[in-house]
Amino acid sequence: MKPNWEQIFVTLLQKPVKTADEFSEMQHARAEFEKELNLETQALLQEIELKGIKVNNIWDLVNTRSPYPEVIDVLTGYLTKDYHNKNKEGIIRALGVKEAEVSVAQRLLGAYFDTDDKGVKDAILVSIYNILKSKTAKKLLTAQNNEEPFMSLLGVFIQNRKISVDDFVKKFYKDIEPLLKE
Repeated sequence: MKPNWEQIFVTLLQKPVKTADEFSEMQHARAEFEKELNLETQALLQEIELKGIKVNNIWDLVNTRSPYPEVIDVLTGYLTKDYHNKNKEGIIRALGVKEAEVSVAQRLLGAYFDTDDKGVKDAILVSIYNILKSKTAKKLLTAQNNEEPFMSLLGVFIQNRKISVDDFVKKFYKDIEPLLKE
């Protein structure tokens, strides 16, 4: 049976006092878990490289300050793939850039309903926020497609251009999400 490196790592990480052997085992488990995550996204990383951007893992895109508009479509195509939540979150966060079009925010909202993971849901909301906050009210108005959930999100941005990401997430969970569950 294959070891569950993520579980081994998390268990050791949560342990308050670690022996030298446990610390070494935790580092090994972390490295093995990272290998598993990178193996899972190998095809995505190869497609990104074909677009001229070399990254070691999806989080390299999340953490770069350089724009990468040429890979937004590639990332969007992988949004619905069955990945570990850590990789899903990386893809979602990499999509949350000003170079992404409003249509990407619409796709992210669709992905929101396909997950039960709170971390992934929060990443989706932050990415939607990051995409929409960089658009002018005029651009947002022309992007409307009469889908009620997305219209509600656009309304938040059009009515209050200075909303913070924290207020946006709170407003979504309090006001918008309940409407979507009806």
